[in-house]
Amino acid sequence: LYITLDSLILSVLDLHPSQQVRFKGFLYVPSTAQNPGGFDFREYLQQRGAFAGLSADEVEILDPGRQWGGWALRRRIRGALIRGLGEEQGELLSSMVLGSRAAQLSYTLKDDFREVGLSHVLAASGFHVSLLIAVILSLCRQAPPRTQQLLVVIGLGGYLLLTGISPSVVRATIMGLAAMVILTEPQLKQKLNVEPLGILLLAAVGLLIWNPNWISDLGFQLSFLATLGLLVGVQPISQTLNWLPVSLASVIAVPMAAQIWTLPLQIFVFGKVANYFLIANLISLPLILILTVLGFVACGLGLLSPLVGSWLAAPLQVLLTPLINWVSWIASWPGATYDVGGISWIQAGLLYTALGCLTFWAPWRERLRWQGTALLMAALIGLPNLIPDPPLQLTFLSTDPVPVVLIQTRQETILINSGSAETVRFTLLPFLRRERIRSLDLAIATVAEGAINGGWGELNRSISIHHFLDGDGIRASGAYGQALGELRARGIPILTASPQQDLLLRGPLTLTPLRTGPLILQLDTQTGSRDTWMLVGSAAPRAQIDLLPSIPLSGSVAGIWWGQTSLSRELLEQLRPQIGVTIGQPLPEPWFQDTGRQLYRLEQTGALRWTPNGIRLLTRPIDE
Repeated sequence: LYITLDSLILSVLDLHPSQQVRFKGFLYVPSTAQNPGGFDFREYLQQRGAFAGLSADEVEILDPGRQWGGWALRRRIRGALIRGLGEEQGELLSSMVLGSRAAQLSYTLKDDFREVGLSHVLAASGFHVSLLIAVILSLCRQAPPRTQQLLVVIGLGGYLLLTGISPSVVRATIMGLAAMVILTEPQLKQKLNVEPLGILLLAAVGLLIWNPNWISDLGFQLSFLATLGLLVGVQPISQTLNWLPVSLASVIAVPMAAQIWTLPLQIFVFGKVANYFLIANLISLPLILILTVLGFVACGLGLLSPLVGSWLAAPLQVLLTPLINWVSWIASWPGATYDVGGISWIQAGLLYTALGCLTFWAPWRERLRWQGTALLMAALIGLPNLIPDPPLQLTFLSTDPVPVVLIQTRQETILINSGSAETVRFTLLPFLRRERIRSLDLAIATVAEGAINGGWGELNRSISIHHFLDGDGIRASGAYGQALGELRARGIPILTASPQQDLLLRGPLTLTPLRTGPLILQLDTQTGSRDTWMLVGSAAPRAQIDLLPSIPLSGSVAGIWWGQTSLSRELLEQLRPQIGVTIGQPLPEPWFQDTGRQLYRLEQTGALRWTPNGIRLLTRPIDE
């Protein structure tokens, strides 16, 4: 079960593994992704063996369980680092040394590290294991091989316990133990004829036998591919960079090899690429190495004495501050990420086939080399861009409480409403990246109700906006007013809607504001039967009735779109739309049932797309 508790209850409880706990609440089915590219909560839980949720309002601890374990050690270390470094830097060092399970980093900091291609620094992985082995072997290099091996085994076992036995650490530990044996006893490699790729394959198969669910775990996949890239890619890349000093060539080859082999999977899952990953790795690597090594020492002393560990960690602010500033600065550069858009699993498979041929098939390696393979991979990624889009399509997203619609033609892209900053971050941006939309010709706000439609500033940091239409500027306040200020500061023209004045558009449509404050729009298409859409948005029923005498209809009404507000019966009787699309309605609109017209409730159907040829769902129904 995935169990949620009120924060007040959690604050007075000390929940940890080995306890027996009784919860009382109600069960629910986890939600699926309501919009393309959105977070599929149900699939996320299923990959972790949980298939239902429990919203608990009462909890009773039946057995307090053990007061020791890896969780207690992680808590002790994290507390010592936070005491010495403060909340942000203490959490960052905890994550850099023990992985993400041992820390609670802010979303902003995690996003910055991910944007510049340094997310591997925050997750316990092969980087940490190899560094730990190097530190142990350097400290005991005068000891006999058996003593070195024993100390490495003890160190890796302790590290595995502290990090919570994640698949990437288990895989890295197995690989690290094999590398340690080869390093301490070189003659054993010749006797056993040990191949690193064979060890990696054996580790992967063993882990999947232990837990088959890990085959769909993104961390496991990225960890395996990054290690594969290091094994097969570092040497040829270093040879290509032989005109550079050996140390610099190695520093460049390691992140590049890992990035090349994880790139198709990153594009498949996230739809974007970190453009400055190489620069970020080169700049931050010295700081990361020093911080990780000193972090190991601080964590070890923090286990023995949290006070001593916090004293040792405190001076590391001198290194953590520039690291955070460097990462945030690089993440703010123009074009820090390139939105490739989504690719299919077939494209991802072809990309890995090309990499495999380049690495393991001699004729391909000799004829195409890296240049030809890079061109082929770019062609495979860009293949969907060659397919022309329909002349007109309307995409209705499942966002609550402010409804959002995207209008696309071959000449123009228009977005109506943004929702809150969280809606932009977790719903709108993933969808736009999936659609390969990097700019908006026109952004329209139908309401100016503070935080619920104030995500425009957040959106414009990733998607450029050419023009902005304010449909309710008189009441602009809070987050919405602040967002308007950000858009003006960026030099984006802010237009004011005027009733009955057509907007100048290039595509096969006409967009006419019928009312402002909040904004009501009429969309007339120029395709075939000149279908009309009435975009009511969040306008109240009284405003709808006042509008009836002035509605200039130019053809059959294809559909009507509105949000949490109710529709007036008089408006429906006059328009008689063929389709209704709404979000957040507790009860279905009876007019559609009475007349046999189709009503789509986005909280049940998920996002859908309309073209002059019909309407189709973009996600599976939410209640399936």
